[in-house]
Amino acid sequence: MSILYLLISRVFSVFLVCSVFLSCFPGLVLPAIVTLESLEIYNTHQWLPNTKPVVYFQCKGENKTVLPDVKEDHVFYNFKGEESWQPLTELPSKRCKRCGFYEENSFVSDDVYEEWEFCHSDFTEPDGKYIRFKEKEFNATFLCSKCVPSANGRASLDAMAGDCQLPILHLALKIEERECMLL
Repeated sequence: MSILYLLISRVFSVFLVCSVFLSCFPGLVLPAIVTLESLEIYNTHQWLPNTKPVVYFQCKGENKTVLPDVKEDHVFYNFKGEESWQPLTELPSKRCKRCGFYEENSFVSDDVYEEWEFCHSDFTEPDGKYIRFKEKEFNATFLCSKCVPSANGRASLDAMAGDCQLPILHLALKIEERECMLL
């Protein structure tokens, strides 16, 4: 009976510690949400005059996200991040995704503005912004608040742990110690 009780208490303790750790550091496991803050298209690839382009963003293996507001070139489009088509994608912390901007075509394959490896580490601005520019094609600004690196690596962990209730962890460890001492 006491061995079973000890085993159950250890399983519960491990589960509790893992739960607290994951709630303290969600950016280490959960992907970071990326939104489009602004976009300006410099060139449309339309063959027919007076036709509006259908511009979309897509990462390999994911659904395409049509940008319904983007209809003309040389117009600066600013987005709030609350649009129905947002967020654009989610980036895992350890892997990059092949993503790009495209323009739909009715007769031939879709035109590619640019494809690139979209990575968590691209977000080097302190406010979580990443600017992607391709000459004569587009200028886009992405926003990812959980992708922001720190100067020394440790500060980002400390920032993520700021909301964590660490006394819960100490309480769980003390409960486990007392249970072991009783056995």
